[in-house]
Amino acid sequence: MVVTAHTYVTCIRERWEVPLTVLSGPILDEVHHQLNTWLHQVTRVYKEKEHAEVEFTIGPIPVDDGFGKEITAQIITSLNTNKTFYTDSNGRDFIKRIRDYRSDWDLDIHQPIAGNYYPINLGIYLEDESMEVSVLVDRAVGGSSLVDGQIELMLHRRLLNDDARGVGEALNEKVCVLENCEGLTIQGKLFLRIDPRGEGAKWRRTFGQEVYSPLLLAFSEEEINKWMGSHITTFSAIDPSYTLPTNVAMITLQELESGKVLLRLAHLYEVGEDKDYSVVTGVELKKLFPDKKIIKATEMNLSANQERRKVEKKRLDWKVEGTPEEPTVVNGGVVDPMKLVVELAPMEIRTFVIEFDYLKTFAS
Repeated sequence: MVVTAHTYVTCIRERWEVPLTVLSGPILDEVHHQLNTWLHQVTRVYKEKEHAEVEFTIGPIPVDDGFGKEITAQIITSLNTNKTFYTDSNGRDFIKRIRDYRSDWDLDIHQPIAGNYYPINLGIYLEDESMEVSVLVDRAVGGSSLVDGQIELMLHRRLLNDDARGVGEALNEKVCVLENCEGLTIQGKLFLRIDPRGEGAKWRRTFGQEVYSPLLLAFSEEEINKWMGSHITTFSAIDPSYTLPTNVAMITLQELESGKVLLRLAHLYEVGEDKDYSVVTGVELKKLFPDKKIIKATEMNLSANQERRKVEKKRLDWKVEGTPEEPTVVNGGVVDPMKLVVELAPMEIRTFVIEFDYLKTFAS
């Protein structure tokens, strides 16, 4: 679908139907849509995966007709969603959204499309009494459910006019080679899956981590046996008998200038999101660093520039009136310096600066 738009105002302008080509093979099946010369889509279903993959290539978006355009994808289902859908907040917890509604003020909708769009960094999903439909993204996009049972994602746009709402310029990005300038061409992917209600969280969290932190491919011109003979081909700093819990991600592992290590661990699940994984879990620091002796693990605030215990002492206790009471927050306990096990409650992120015994050696 193509829409005419200003920076924040969107209206439908054009729809069309296109022919398709189907390719089948032993590993996957593909459906190709060549909508026009600047808009191409491939839908893939792998034989050993339980989700579909949609790859899109868009651009340069033509504007010779004098109209800016936004390109959106729509996933239409039969779910009875009663105006409700869920979008992630910065790739972490999923927030319940209700079309044309805000929980903390009376909303007067003047722009029914733009007024219901939300930023999406991880994904969006719908549910009814029996099913869930989830869509994960590989980049930040805007999205919504403007019609019950439907997901809409804005994939690309090229605009010619500024609407005087704060940006100060039209969103008309170009790429130039010598003196030839054209609108941007983008390529990205969406991932779709259907689950029984209450069972989609595991895929969203697990596969979402694969999308966010994909394997890095490396190449060499050397013959394989020669290359393997002169390189270490496998390595893990973690105890080979140990793996991180399924509901935990290591989001930062960084050596600091002092020789210390910055470690940041995150619980991937929300409270009540999954019956098996929305629980307090533990990470054993000794098994993360089996070849080093940890002499100190100092917990820091999220940005790692202050010790957490000092921040907690300075935290303000706000007195709030007229709002519902917040649920009790569950956090992981203090790390025992002997056991060195980090507890993580649902959605908790904990940051540590770790010191090893070789620092004392260097100091002496």
